[in-house]
Amino acid sequence: MTRRDILGPVLFKELATQLRGSRAALMITLYVGLVLIATRLLYGMVAAQLDYGKPLLSAQIGQVLFIGVSLVVQTLTVFLAPATTVNAISQEHERGTFELIRATPLPAGQLLVGKLIAALAFMALLLLAVAPVLTLVLLFGGVSVADMLRVLATTMITAVVGCAFGLCCSAITKQTYSATLLCYALLISLVGGSLFVANVWSMVNGLANAPPVIVAINPLSAMATALAPVRPPDSTITGGFRPLVLLGLLSHGTINTVSGDAAPTYRATAMIDGAATIILLWVALHAVRPRRWLTREDGVMLLGMLGYGLVVYLLRNWWLPGIFPGG
Repeated sequence: MTRRDILGPVLFKELATQLRGSRAALMITLYVGLVLIATRLLYGMVAAQLDYGKPLLSAQIGQVLFIGVSLVVQTLTVFLAPATTVNAISQEHERGTFELIRATPLPAGQLLVGKLIAALAFMALLLLAVAPVLTLVLLFGGVSVADMLRVLATTMITAVVGCAFGLCCSAITKQTYSATLLCYALLISLVGGSLFVANVWSMVNGLANAPPVIVAINPLSAMATALAPVRPPDSTITGGFRPLVLLGLLSHGTINTVSGDAAPTYRATAMIDGAATIILLWVALHAVRPRRWLTREDGVMLLGMLGYGLVVYLLRNWWLPGIFPGG
């Protein structure tokens, strides 16, 4: 069997052509370059703290750098993951090749899955490219392997739902320009809107912490709660520099101001992202091949959703504390 037979025609074609052209090179350069710049700036600001008050331990420097780099990587993933698929289907319409694909016996599900897996492979390449930066941070100490795995898992889950979101927008609009506008308008509304609602709720209720359920759909808040166990004591950061302020803003309502314990909201976010991925692919499936009656592919998606619902129910004791801490 050839690689084309094993991978399928769509996935084989996407993997063979993905790194061609300037677009992929530009995204890799942008991703790695911004992470490197952020790391250098963070280290410079943390090192400057040695001129003020209490000295910082190596582990505390490593924790601050790890938090900063992880938030940068997550932010880039949130906005770059949809960009890998936002033209996946619309480009076929614009090139005039979509009707040719419909004329073939290729199932719509195989078309979408091939596009999605190729995009996820590219996102994995981006994370692999910034892995040396994360390993350098680990040299300072203060971060365990479990912390690293938790952060990487949160980032990959964000990449999966982001790629599925871009693919859905591309299939619905059938135009790259419209898909890009729709995708990023909804994305910015989701990320900024949830934080805005949490802050408004807090102001209306006497500056009390907002319920974690409000920010459970926010991927940046999910990363902030995944990083919360790594944060160093606030007393170690002196002077006017507060590198952990952003962590507190993104995890609004998930950290107990008295005990300092953080709710594992990233677990609930992972469950939400899994359901969202299935729904987005199902919508994209109908956008690619409109049909009035249920087909075998619809049956597969329905079984997948039911199976996922069962998994979510069985894991309820694991993720429910993330949105109902102490409940």
